[in-house]
Amino acid sequence: MLGGRGVLAVLCTTLFLLSSTPIMGAQDGDSAYVRAESYVVVEQDNVSHDSTAYTQGLEFYGDRLFESTGKYGNSTLREVNHSTGEIIRSINLDASEFGEGMTFVGDEIIQLTWKEGIAYRYDMETFEVIANYSYGGEGWGLAYDGTHLIMSNGSNVLQFRNASTFELESTLNVTLNNESISRINELEIVNGLLMANIYQTEEIVTIDLVSGVVVEHIDASGLKPEGGGVLNGIAFDSTTQSLWITGKYWSNMYNVTFTVPEHPPLPEPEPEVESPESTASSVDPIYSEIILAILLIAVVILITMTLKDGGRNPRNGGPSK
Repeated sequence: MLGGRGVLAVLCTTLFLLSSTPIMGAQDGDSAYVRAESYVVVEQDNVSHDSTAYTQGLEFYGDRLFESTGKYGNSTLREVNHSTGEIIRSINLDASEFGEGMTFVGDEIIQLTWKEGIAYRYDMETFEVIANYSYGGEGWGLAYDGTHLIMSNGSNVLQFRNASTFELESTLNVTLNNESISRINELEIVNGLLMANIYQTEEIVTIDLVSGVVVEHIDASGLKPEGGGVLNGIAFDSTTQSLWITGKYWSNMYNVTFTVPEHPPLPEPEPEVESPESTASSVDPIYSEIILAILLIAVVILITMTLKDGGRNPRNGGPSK
């Protein structure tokens, strides 16, 4: 009969084997990340847009629409009639500067340049330059969340900058379904989340500004008019709670909503022949619990029988006294 130490050894060995065995029913490659919800755009309305505009930034101030355009020699900052697409007023950037994204901080406009490393601050009503700032790297999109300026540079990293001094304060890596996503371009704050279009695609993503995780992935294909370039321009009209998107050289701007895409029924999967290894690894976890319970009961029985026999067996070498 096993002694006390023998029983303890059996118990420890049993627990070790169970703990070192892969958990039955667990699937290889599982990971705890947030998968983005998928949507498609639904057109609700459209208005005219300047088809000669190489749109880089688009934003409402109340019900007034402002736009930043690019290209060397053709970069502008303009106010646009939202209903007709006509230019109300405009200023040109220097021919050596390529205009990029823009946003509002109060009643002032901040506009980026692409490779020139200069951001301009304008008075909204006069378009007079009241300050300028230098920064490293490229400037792509710009948004303001009420605390920080959020800037993209074509990578998967968002920059958070001081709204008064434009100094870089922090960065945030952006991921889509647990993978980095780059070419983040034009930006817009909508209900506390950051919307961005992905350059040279017809995709829009919605980013959580705490984690950097993309929570919505939106397919905006099918809107681009004939002769239009890439999608680039997202503007949220808070007065009507409507979202508008356009693109480079687009002749229209579209009021859109999102809906869940319709998927065709999936084909019936072909039966798979499981190998002994895969069969063993797919055993329901309840069997693991049953095996553990049986082993524990066996150990308890061994302990009970040992105690009943008087504990440790006597050494060999003659009858006990």
